[in-house]
Amino acid sequence: MTDIPDIPIPDSTEGVGIPTGEPAKPAGGIAFPWRLVTALAVFGIIVIFALQNTDSTQVNFLFWDFNIPLIVVITATMVLSVVFGDMIDWWWKRRKRKHRDEG
Repeated sequence: MTDIPDIPIPDSTEGVGIPTGEPAKPAGGIAFPWRLVTALAVFGIIVIFALQNTDSTQVNFLFWDFNIPLIVVITATMVLSVVFGDMIDWWWKRRKRKHRDEG
């Protein structure tokens, strides 16, 4: 009876779908670009909205009063929000990295 080989007992969590911290990938190995699709959809909605609002509108800013097409206001607002959003994101990540490196 001493000739029986030792059989390894599998871990109880092996193969039961416990997440490993890595995102699941489809069989092809490339994840679907949800962020890109969402960004393109939002961009498309904004473009459609801007193209439907081409009437001229009066803009009052500090000491200036002028009339410009609403599409220019919408486009400028979109571009400025993206630029400032990216700047704030860059600053925030830099700040977190600096605090992490100091402490």
